[in-house]
Amino acid sequence: MLSITSACLLPGAPARAPAAHSAIVRAIVLLGMLGAGVRAADAATADANDTSLSIGTVVISGMPLRDDGAVSARQMREADALTVGAALEQVAGVSQSRVGARNEQMVFVRGFDLRQVPVFIDGVPVYVPYDGYVDLGRFNTFDLARVQVDKGASSLLYGANTLGGAINLVGRRPLKALELDAGVGLTPDRNLGTADASWGYANLGLRQQNWYAQASLSHLAQSRYELPSGFTPAKAENGGDRDNSDLRDRKLALKLGWTPGGDDEYALNIIDQHGSKGTPPYAGALASVTPRYWRWPYWDKQSVYGLSRTALGPHVLKLRLFHDSFRNSLFSFDDASYSTQKKASAFQSFYDDYSNGASAQVDLALSPANVLGLAAHGKQDVHREHNAGEPVRHFADRTESLAVEDSHRFSDTSSLVAGWSHDTRRTLQAQDYNSKTAAISDFAAGSGSTDNAQLALRFTPLAGWQGRASLARKSRFPTIKDRYSYRMGTALPNADLKPERANHVELGLSGQPWAGLALDLALFRSDISNLIQSVSVSTLCGSSACLQAQNIGKARNQGFELAADWRAGAWRIDGHYQYLDRDNLSQPQVLLTDTPRHQLTGHAAWALQPALTLHAQLKLASARNSTSDGLQVAGRFAVADLKAAWQATPQAALEAGVHNLSDRVYAYTEGFPEPGRQLFMQARLTWP
Repeated sequence: MLSITSACLLPGAPARAPAAHSAIVRAIVLLGMLGAGVRAADAATADANDTSLSIGTVVISGMPLRDDGAVSARQMREADALTVGAALEQVAGVSQSRVGARNEQMVFVRGFDLRQVPVFIDGVPVYVPYDGYVDLGRFNTFDLARVQVDKGASSLLYGANTLGGAINLVGRRPLKALELDAGVGLTPDRNLGTADASWGYANLGLRQQNWYAQASLSHLAQSRYELPSGFTPAKAENGGDRDNSDLRDRKLALKLGWTPGGDDEYALNIIDQHGSKGTPPYAGALASVTPRYWRWPYWDKQSVYGLSRTALGPHVLKLRLFHDSFRNSLFSFDDASYSTQKKASAFQSFYDDYSNGASAQVDLALSPANVLGLAAHGKQDVHREHNAGEPVRHFADRTESLAVEDSHRFSDTSSLVAGWSHDTRRTLQAQDYNSKTAAISDFAAGSGSTDNAQLALRFTPLAGWQGRASLARKSRFPTIKDRYSYRMGTALPNADLKPERANHVELGLSGQPWAGLALDLALFRSDISNLIQSVSVSTLCGSSACLQAQNIGKARNQGFELAADWRAGAWRIDGHYQYLDRDNLSQPQVLLTDTPRHQLTGHAAWALQPALTLHAQLKLASARNSTSDGLQVAGRFAVADLKAAWQATPQAALEAGVHNLSDRVYAYTEGFPEPGRQLFMQARLTWP
């Protein structure tokens, strides 16, 4: 589904794609024929933990991975989560969001945004150096084994800037001598004549005694999506096909691993992503909002990183070395023709960024019950930007972190973890540009440091139940954009911004009250200080609209999560509910945005027979504020999806269904409606 799972886009993409439609239908038939001819697969499906790149996980030293904050490859397939943003909807405490004016897919984790909950791939940071964000719609899930979400008291071994937690995308690795996982799919238009969207992927893996290799190729494209029939036409959108909603994304990933013996492992990973997209114009009811006519001709990201795990007797040494680059362009046009750039608002903006970094972690087994983790991280971010006809401005930051984390296990179900880390950030370069004189000068450089600490206890209050309690103090350094952006002429930079801080408290309980039912309950509270908020400084710039980012904010996020998984005979039902209360304590009149107070996600699977399963998914959310003044509010909504999955052979599966069954008009951001009813069909082949 491209409604929640947008990909990338390409300017000039055709409005209709009959060729893609016919090609995909032929591919579905071919997959079914191939599946009927290959030998039967193993009876049991490998668990996501087995297929994941184990050296790509980040866990508290000596402690197993918590599954309540992770989405497996199976769960992503069942939910039709084509992108990471859609996959994260399956995790309790995560709220789907959308930066509509930029057509970016975002999430909030217990009220913290992606600057405060950074994204990693196999433990390597991949967030954009300039603003700390990453568009989750640009990252597909086809080659992932799991998406790991650590909230609040996440491991300090991640490094700096995990104020509200961390999101880690863990890649897969092959288990068998030769294996293939491939699939294709499409979303036809409502006349069933052409394809609104299509996708395809193939993962080919080789596994030998002491080495493995995997190649993954995927493509995700959308020519447009169709709005619900009940949509009310607006100034820049008349309904039907959503204007400027095309996107395209291509990804190639290569992985080569060496396993010389024991638990030692060394892996080289290369990821190459190319994308483009359009930004649908504002389609809300406010006459005061001027629609933007934006396109992103390219959104490209390349990552090269090496991972290693070496046993030193009872101890373990883990190393990471990486280079991550990011290039994109944003063009602003005069009108909906997307052909002229003569107005003052028109521009062509270019980013060319990269990050280099390394980390070392050693887990010292001080005793059979105690593991001491030590970690050092270093990362240099470089941001280069310019508009067409202007010189390139350079920015560079260096961030370093030292962490220690000790875990003591009292029993198989009881343990205590204590950790501390010290982070530093130094500005190496920051250039200012005067458009009137065309002169480049240096901003004032800044630096900062911060300490983090946490204490976590896991215990067994009753037989069959696991309890947890944690205290954590975390921080986040302000980004280059936080410190040096003029916000298109409406703000003054502030190089002296200090780190944001948060104190987290969590109490949790999980267990099985009876056979077939698993429950997990979490109560949490986060008190945030030094929150970066915009303040009017009109006396400094002579403009009534002039703002500056300052560390004046205090806020509180609190609530609870309840997740359940019930299995009985042919039925499997799982889901989660979240209550989230966010309060701006320093400026109550400035409302916090983009998160609902109530959110419920549920999934049910009914096995009609061994080869045929029906799936239903329901999403409910209460209203959320789209702007801090509360004037733009996206109303509450409930959206249902249905699909049928047929396991035609042990290797070939066919699926068909519908997203947004009731054709509901809904939005995550006011003025940027989500797609209406969408039919889809897809096929998957696994071998052996």
